[in-house]
Amino acid sequence: MLPPQANRTQPLPIRRTGLDRQTPFGFSCMRCLQCCQSKKIQVNPYEIARLAGNLGITTTYFIERYTTGNGSCLKFDDENRCVFLGPQGCRVHADRPLVCRLYPLGRHRNEQGDEWFSEIEPETGCRGECDGGEGKVENWLENQEVRRYLVAADSYLKLLWEMMALLEQGEEEVEGAEESDTAGIEEKSMMENGGWMDMDAAVRIFCQQREFPFPLDIEEKMRMHQDALQCWIQQP
Repeated sequence: MLPPQANRTQPLPIRRTGLDRQTPFGFSCMRCLQCCQSKKIQVNPYEIARLAGNLGITTTYFIERYTTGNGSCLKFDDENRCVFLGPQGCRVHADRPLVCRLYPLGRHRNEQGDEWFSEIEPETGCRGECDGGEGKVENWLENQEVRRYLVAADSYLKLLWEMMALLEQGEEEVEGAEESDTAGIEEKSMMENGGWMDMDAAVRIFCQQREFPFPLDIEEKMRMHQDALQCWIQQP
């Protein structure tokens, strides 16, 4: 089921697709804020952790307050505006999600690792200027500082495919488990119910089981989160 705000949006019109990193591309943002409205902003656990860190809160609280779909999308207000859009613009701009950084580009990646981009048609009223010039898609990526975001997006997408494949196997639910199996049940429940998006909660369980210190650095916490998910996927 789609998040509530997604029902009020229309598919974004595509100006051109099949772009690669060498394709000529340029865009000058005029901060008209039109792109922060009537969208479906999907996020992954890394982006949630960045945004939560920006606000000084846990990922658990962030997901509860600022997302829909078990943490998969940012909330929009009653006027269909991003909850982080303030009078002067984005209130979390330094840690904005990848889709916001890429706009007006969209990035695609399949299970074979192929990557391509689409250029989105600007909204009515957008004052941004698109021009090829001498710039390329790869220049835009560099200017928007997306390297860490791309690494996170690709690694979480791979894990998501693995989790989906596991759930599609139709494994029987564990019933009448021994007390020693409680942790495994908790992990499986977290994966099945979308709780895997909550980086702080997942890493805390992982650290408690292995008596590891809880990491404070977001990059290290992401690595531990992915290790935890991989272990839970592989466990019988």
